[in-house]
Amino acid sequence: MVRNIIITAGGTSEKIDEVRVISNFSSGRLGLAVAKAFLDSERAAVGKIFYLCDRNTNVPSDERVEVVRVMGAQGLLEALKHLLTTKKIDAVIHAMAVSDFTVKQVTTLEVIRAGKENDPEYQVTGGKISSELEDLVILLKKTPKVIGEIKKLQEDTVLIGFKLLTGVDRESLIATGYQLLQKNRCSMVLANDLTEISGENHTGYLISQNGDYETLTTKNQIAEAIVRNTVQLLEEKEGFIG
Repeated sequence: MVRNIIITAGGTSEKIDEVRVISNFSSGRLGLAVAKAFLDSERAAVGKIFYLCDRNTNVPSDERVEVVRVMGAQGLLEALKHLLTTKKIDAVIHAMAVSDFTVKQVTTLEVIRAGKENDPEYQVTGGKISSELEDLVILLKKTPKVIGEIKKLQEDTVLIGFKLLTGVDRESLIATGYQLLQKNRCSMVLANDLTEISGENHTGYLISQNGDYETLTTKNQIAEAIVRNTVQLLEEKEGFIG
């Protein structure tokens, strides 16, 4: 038996115009480590990894990896919908740091003060917004919650979610991660705090459905734990004996 895995990695880029984007600081290194751990695991029996990421994210080099470049949260959702409705996906590792907001409109402070921001005549459009404009204003709107759609699209897939907070105590971090797990029917959630991430040092808490969690301290440890637990969940579902 070979398995198909989706890994989302890195950050998203939300277009302002044809040359500018709103993005975040996600490097994609953890997603890359997870992909390598799956590829190195004989027990995982990887047939194909669909690696969904932004155009600037580093990707694994392996014939079993199909890289799918996406633009923004909406592009990610469309790619996931396509894969989850056309292919049997055994597990989704949703490590991507998806932007909470995307660009609704670009205008100027002068237009807003005049109450004309909804008038098409005063929209700032074009391939590249002029750098001569003063007091440029970017209006944002919320992006769709991608993780909430995954189990709707393929009920039986194993879903590993990720939750990043910053500067909170461990109890709050675990509680928030567990809420994400319950709300989105995740199999497990990796909760981490930005203040505990530096280079290869990366403290994460891998939370199970019963609320227990495993503490990990490097990206490689996190990746190996995700693969080990994902494979175990798949084997239990498949009725593996051995």
